[in-house]
Parts: sequence; structure tokens; C-alpha cells
Amino acid sequence: MTIADGWYKCKGRCRISVDVEHESHQCDTQYCPIPCQLCKRLCSSPNHLHALEDGTIHLCGNPHTCTQRCTAPGVCEIDMAPESIEETFRGRHECFQYTKYSQVAKRLKCIKLIPPGQLQHEGSHDHSLDPDVVHYCQARCASCQYYCTLLLGHSQQEHETSHGSMSNVRWSVDGPDEEGLEVEGRRFSTNDEGVPMMCSLVCKTLGRHVHIDYCRAKTPAECRVNYEVEHITKRLRPDPDRPKDFLTHSLFWKRSGFKDPYSREDQTSFAKCDSMCAASEHAASGGKPATPSFCILPLFHAPLGASSARPNQGYVSRDGHQFLCRNPTSVQQPFHIIFLIDRSMSMKKDDRKPLENSPVCGRIRARMNNRLGAVYSALYSFWSARQAAVGLQRDANTVILHAEGTQSVCENDSTRSPSELLDLLLPNGPKGGNSFGKALKAADTAIWKWWDDARPPVIIFLSDGIGSFPDPVVRRLFQTAAKKGKGLSLHAILFGPKMTSFRMERMVTVALDAQSKTPALTSAPSSFHEALDSVQLSQTFLGIAESLRKTRGALIQ
Repeated sequence: MTIADGWYKCKGRCRISVDVEHESHQCDTQYCPIPCQLCKRLCSSPNHLHALEDGTIHLCGNPHTCTQRCTAPGVCEIDMAPESIEETFRGRHECFQYTKYSQVAKRLKCIKLIPPGQLQHEGSHDHSLDPDVVHYCQARCASCQYYCTLLLGHSQQEHETSHGSMSNVRWSVDGPDEEGLEVEGRRFSTNDEGVPMMCSLVCKTLGRHVHIDYCRAKTPAECRVNYEVEHITKRLRPDPDRPKDFLTHSLFWKRSGFKDPYSREDQTSFAKCDSMCAASEHAASGGKPATPSFCILPLFHAPLGASSARPNQGYVSRDGHQFLCRNPTSVQQPFHIIFLIDRSMSMKKDDRKPLENSPVCGRIRARMNNRLGAVYSALYSFWSARQAAVGLQRDANTVILHAEGTQSVCENDSTRSPSELLDLLLPNGPKGGNSFGKALKAADTAIWKWWDDARPPVIIFLSDGIGSFPDPVVRRLFQTAAKKGKGLSLHAILFGPKMTSFRMERMVTVALDAQSKTPALTSAPSSFHEALDSVQLSQTFLGIAESLRKTRGALIQ
């Protein structure tokens, strides 16, 4: 045992050893009793007064390992096997367990020694003394935060990595939050975290898809000349005040700076339009999975004219998409279409008027040059288009006007021409308040009263948005159709200010939920549309059942 361990009468630290039984000792040489600043050993200075000097450095006299990290540019080491952790996802619609994959990238400790009597070594901090030591690129994928696995200063233009869980992004969905976006049986909504998805798998999971990014153009008009961009006119979250664009898969990966991790076959598929033929033959039914028929044109293509279709190469839909399947208008399913038309006093406003250049424009304007007249004009266009599509097997039309109460203009009518149906409407102008609930109950009665297995029911609800209804009234419509063994779809069309849309959007949300409970019954998905002017209203009517498109959604920072 040393005197340093005992500290008898010495005021310093003895360098000699004595028997522990000695009761006193006077050091012939004394040492500083303070620990070394770089390790736990004691200071090697021979003067015990050394500890009292200002600014004293206490060192043990031995070399020390440097504790700093390597400061050379780049990443010192990347574990090629990802770290996996079981975590819980909690979103708007779902809560589930998933495996989170993350990359372990290290900046190693400096390998240099600090010389005796020094606090630091000369030169930079390096984890290896080998002049050819490898460091990796510092670029990181914006979505999953994985580092590029190529060497620092690589000549390859694109960065490359294995990609992992998308921990740095959130979902943005172009549709009602209540509906969300379905991905491999899971439902995600706007602002849900993207971490359960992986950069190298999510695109294949989505199939034909778009990406979403913040708009880089000074004006929306600049986006129109870029065939890989489609400007989004809606305010999408997150950060709804920042304009956004839909992007092609190819442009998204070009902007990322990283190599596209998908196969050439996948990339070719992703570059094509995501619109689908609406024919019922493609829908899932009776346990048989859906067999969608997609447009064969590029994503964001300009609409084709009907005459552009080549012989024996499918057909061009009314909204300008080309499909290789049979034209559904040649085998169009007739429906019992129940129109619920708002005739309340707010429909008297003249901010919307009948369509110009329509063959019945003069007739309607003479009686009703207002919002309701614009609706009648759009209805005439819709009936004319449906009559041409369905042919001899006509739709059966039920038209119910609703204010405080309801009025049936015609019921289950399959004989009158569009002009004759218009004549029934024109004497009925705007009046009174409104009750969405009574209108929906009248539709339920019409479904029961005029049931026809050959004509499944479809409800088109049109209003400028002011009214209310209880949720069970909407659910009862789908229960009624289900009891008859058929599916039902409900299309709500807003013909007024956006601020009044929440009730009608709620109506569609309840309808979609009711449809999801009877997946075996084939029907087009219920939908919500905004018709901001007379032209859009007409296009909305004509567009229903023309072509379908999956809800668009993507992951964005």
C-alpha cells in the first residue's frame, strides 16, 4: 500500500512505499494530489504546491486516447443490415403494429494518441491512419433519412441507398379525411405519419399513382407546359397555404437526387394514367376481385376527342381517356336514377345561369334564369347523354324537388324524352326553406316503391349546401337496397359556396361507410362534387360513371 492511499501526515503524495502500520511519515518528495484532466490517474507533478497555481494543467505523464469523433468529411461507417424496432402506428382511422427500419450510420472515434504532457494531439481527428481510408457520401434521402451508400465524392450522378421507413413525411390525401386512402388494406388520412411505409416499396403498393410536392413555379400557368406536373387547385394539407403539384413518379425521383429503386417494368407502369374504365364488369363482385381497366395514355395527358380512338383499340371516354376494353356505352347498365333537387329560395340567386349554346337555353331562361335554371339545363344534358348511351334500355327517372317538404315531379319514368322531362320541371321555381332529411326519406320510399332488379338505384343529391339530416337516414337507404340484393351509390353535388359543403361531404362519408359494410354488392363508390358554375355542373353530371380514378394521395415533407 502506498502512502497516497493512506495519507498519514504527508501533505503531498509520497513516491515511496511504507508498511501500513507506520503511524507517521514525512515524505522526502511530494507530488500533486489532483487527478489527471484526461484520465483518473493522479497528476505526476513532483511539487504539491503545483495544485495551488492558477491555470494549472494536471496530467499523469502518460499518453492518452483521443475522445473526439473523426472530423474527416463524409460518414465513417454504415451498417448494411438495418436496425428494426417494433412500433405502434396511431392514425385517424387505424392503430396497428409495424416494424420500423432505420439505418445505423456512425462517425467513429479518433484513433490518434495524445502525447504525454499534452491536452490534444496535432492535426485533424481521424478514425484511421490509413491514407486510403473509406468515407461514405453525406447525402440523405429526404423521406427515410438513409445516407447514400456510395463513396464520398462518387462520380455517379445519382445517389444510391437501400431506403427504409419513411420517418420524415406525412400523408396528403386529395379527398375527404373521413374517406382517406386505402393502401394494402390499411386506411390513411391527411397528416397521418408515413413511417409504416418504405421508400422502396410504397410506390409499387400504390400501383399507378402520383406524388405530391410543393409547387416550384411562379404561377400555375407555368405548370401547364410541364407534362410531368399537374397543378393542384385545391388547398391540400399539410401546410394548406402553400400551392402544391401532382408529380409523375419519374420527376419525383429526379428531384430527390436518388436513384429510382423500382424496376423498369414498374417505372413504365407508373408513368401511365391512373384513370379507370367505370364499367361494372371491372368491379369486384361475389368474392371475385376487381379487374380494373386503366387508360393507356401517359399520366397528365391532354383529353382525347372521341374520334381519336383507333379501330379495334378500345374506346375514348367522354372525359378523354382511352381504354382497351369494351366501350361501356355499348352495354351500358340502365339505372333507376333518383334526383333530389334543391328548390329552396337560395336557388333563386342569379350567380349561376342556364348553359349558353344549349339547345334548350332559350326555353329555360324565359322561365328561370337563375341557379335552379342552371340545374335544369344540366339535367337536360345528362338525360340526353344517358339516353344516347343506354339506347333502348332506358334509365328510369324519379325527380324529387325538396324545400321544407318534397314534391315528386315524375316517378320511375322510362318513357319520356329529355325535352318532355324538362317540360315537367320548368313550372317549378324556387320557394321556401329546406330539409335534407325529408328529401332522403322520399328517396328511400321511391327505392321500395319502384324496385326493379334490372335497374339498380342511384341517388343524385343536388343542393347549394344549406340543410341538415340525421346520419341514420342515409344508412337506411343502403340497408333498403341491400335487402333487395343490390348495391347503391349516392352522388352529392354542391352548387353553392364551399363554406356550406360540410353537410353534403358528411352525407357522402356516411354513404361510403355504409357501402363498405356490403362489399359483395357491386356499385360505384359514392362521391362528392363541387360544381362552381353552370359549365362545371353540367360536366359533373356527365362525368358521373364516365371514368373512375382512385383517390389520389402521397407522402410529403
